[in-house]
Amino acid sequence: MNLSERDLRAFTTLADVLQFTIAAERCHMTQSALSQLIARMEEQLGVRLFARGRRGVSLTAEGERLLGSARRIVKELDLVQTDLRAVSTLEAGHVTIATVPSLAEYWLPGALRPFRKKHEQVRVSLFDVSSERCGEMTRQGLVDFSISSQPGSPQEVDFQPLFEESMYIASPLGSAAPGNKELRLSDLRGMSFIHLHGTHKMLVRTRDGYAPARQILEEAGATDSGLEVEQLATQAGLVAAGFGSCMVPACAHAHFARREISTRRISARDIVRPIYISKPRDTRMSIAAEALLNGLISHAANYELKGDIKASPFDWDRFSGSARMRRTTEKTG
Repeated sequence: MNLSERDLRAFTTLADVLQFTIAAERCHMTQSALSQLIARMEEQLGVRLFARGRRGVSLTAEGERLLGSARRIVKELDLVQTDLRAVSTLEAGHVTIATVPSLAEYWLPGALRPFRKKHEQVRVSLFDVSSERCGEMTRQGLVDFSISSQPGSPQEVDFQPLFEESMYIASPLGSAAPGNKELRLSDLRGMSFIHLHGTHKMLVRTRDGYAPARQILEEAGATDSGLEVEQLATQAGLVAAGFGSCMVPACAHAHFARREISTRRISARDIVRPIYISKPRDTRMSIAAEALLNGLISHAANYELKGDIKASPFDWDRFSGSARMRRTTEKTG
């Protein structure tokens, strides 16, 4: 027995009007075709569903039993189709993303704002966590995608570079070296640094390749103040109070815009922080997730912050493993 949606809709329509002619018109088929369809259903089920008479048809006891279930199934199908149409047109949906706090506070809202304005019914869940936790949530499939400085293992996630950003050194105003020129890594020798938890795994790119940020500081001759904190606001407060300096990504630069703090950019020839989009390996993103990611790509391309952001070419085919993914980005500038 293999009853189709078409069978059930034709059956319930005939049960409603009890006239083959009217039911056939509503089902957009001929009376003969409807009669054959009902006869085929009865043959498959092994019972008579309708009693035929000169004045029309009436449901049999077996037909009455089927009608209740048929109505529930048709209603469920209608609800599913309505829901999927809403999702496909971005009138509904849910996107879950994870990103590091340095991006979540300043850079990301600029990308989310136009998306939310255009797709008000799509719910976005955002986790602002460390790069390490971003990687864990991506591998475990807890988010649609993550944005962080750690691409992850290609055996566990799909990833693509999104952009690269400059790095700054924030120091107590009185201890900052005079001048407005960019710093070199060699200028960091002897500086005492306050670390943000996770910088031992935050990847940066230097002339020699990729390495954790804290390792680069150590190789440059910087010293450890012994202070390590969880929040950017705490780190900025400690710098302002004179406890030491810290390395700051450009996207978090505004956190350190205080009169007690001096910030100097490190030459991009020496160091930049790459930012990656990562998703669970070999998964297809939802329509809503694709639309939001397209917005992020456009935002990275259009974002200008003192020349600190350089967007990376985004290869949709390589990232998705499927030509199905959209390539037309939504302009958010």
